[in-house]
Amino acid sequence: MTINKIKTIIVLSILVALGGAVSMKSNDHNKTLRVAFPVRLKSTAYEPTNINFDYEYIFLENVFSPLVEISANGSVEKGVADKVEWFGDELKLTIRDNLKTNSGKSITADDVVFSLKRLLVLSGNTHGNFKDIVCPGVDIKSTDENCPGIRKDGNSVFLNAKGKKSFILPMLGAIDFAVIPKSSVDPVSLKIIDYKETSGPYSVDSDDGNGNIRLIQNPHHYFSTSDAAKEVILVPTSVKPEESSLTAFKQGKVDHITTIDATKPEEIINFAQNSLDAELLVTMKIRTLVLVFTQKGESEFNAAERRYIGKNIKAAFSKIYSGVVGTEQRAEFFPNLSEGGLTVEQQNRLKIELEKELQEPKKEIRLGIIRRGSLDEWANPIKELLPQVNASMISYIPDFKADLAPDETPHAFIGFTDTGFMEDIGLISYSLNSGVLGLNKTERAKWLASYMAIDDKETRIKKLKELHFEALARPSVVPLVALSYTALVRKPWKIELSELYANNQLWRIKLR
Repeated sequence: MTINKIKTIIVLSILVALGGAVSMKSNDHNKTLRVAFPVRLKSTAYEPTNINFDYEYIFLENVFSPLVEISANGSVEKGVADKVEWFGDELKLTIRDNLKTNSGKSITADDVVFSLKRLLVLSGNTHGNFKDIVCPGVDIKSTDENCPGIRKDGNSVFLNAKGKKSFILPMLGAIDFAVIPKSSVDPVSLKIIDYKETSGPYSVDSDDGNGNIRLIQNPHHYFSTSDAAKEVILVPTSVKPEESSLTAFKQGKVDHITTIDATKPEEIINFAQNSLDAELLVTMKIRTLVLVFTQKGESEFNAAERRYIGKNIKAAFSKIYSGVVGTEQRAEFFPNLSEGGLTVEQQNRLKIELEKELQEPKKEIRLGIIRRGSLDEWANPIKELLPQVNASMISYIPDFKADLAPDETPHAFIGFTDTGFMEDIGLISYSLNSGVLGLNKTERAKWLASYMAIDDKETRIKKLKELHFEALARPSVVPLVALSYTALVRKPWKIELSELYANNQLWRIKLR
């Protein structure tokens, strides 16, 4: 035996004795996590006040933080606010004294007030109806204007909930309510101009403009830990087989495939089951594929025609997903055992409604398809049953696109959306605003205000179930199939993400 071999054995023995017998791979990558990301966007394209798609939410939740956090089990925990107290209808949020940006700039109550007013000026937010809580009847046009329900005292922020205490805390956990350092925002346009100075666990260190983004951990953040990635490299992937995230994972180019990846869940599951080098996460079946009729579709096709369209598209997707592991046919938008699920009586009524007269449409059906895969994979089976369909890929939710001309608006669209098991005001308002739960835009605002004014939860849930039933019976929405979200990580990284949500907080990918 050579001296070098003896030295190697001695070193390895010492490492084992000290508990240091970890994979050499962890030393090689120096706590760098390479993440497959399904888009090629600049970091400046991500905006908390305008979230339409899952990948936007995932990016934003890792570089910004909200006032409170939603834990892996769904409970509300402290976030940017270190302490939460109620004084009558007023919520006091005491901001952490030691929260700083990556460079060491303090994040204070001034930044929080600015962020909340910025949200109101730019959008009103997609996950909840914050304006009706803190600024009812008041439209602020500038972050310098007064909102009667938002005030600051020292390093505390006070929000007057106007009797809607049940909603405001979980609402504040959505990343729409990201705390953004005032110095990182252009004072005139209110656009975020500095993604290096953020409130989140990570900030942007470099960005080539083509989706290759390097994030670095903020050592001052409350989620900063030694076993989370010190740097994260976002590696853009596509749906092309040679450029897919799963191909990149097999080739050792990435370490993590996120919950919102374009790869089919069954492919991720099958790969993980045959790999000793990968750890898998499979959530509950909260990824729901739906057909949603736009207001144009509801006005141009009567109920009998919509039932005909829905029945045939549902049959097409039953064929597409036949035998696919981890999928189930879905009759309801919310899972039937969830708080928003229909009662047995409503389920029976729904069957009667959907069995009413069907009428084949005599004109073209313009169908938008939102997905990162092939158009033909969905469009061809649909067209076999519905020759009237003119399907095209769209990259937007019609109701979120204010400048969409009437002749460009589809009659309906198909896409995936997140559902949940517990009452979630953010999810409910997002589903309303995106058109999933029916109602026109005026009716949506009135319904949400009425819903949030109900203090008794049992009464609220009854109202939600009835809205759910009406959207299905009209029909405004046709649930197609439900799947799980999946995520994959290369060992020795370990996944500690929630099975209840599609969120993909990178600080919950730990090195073990």
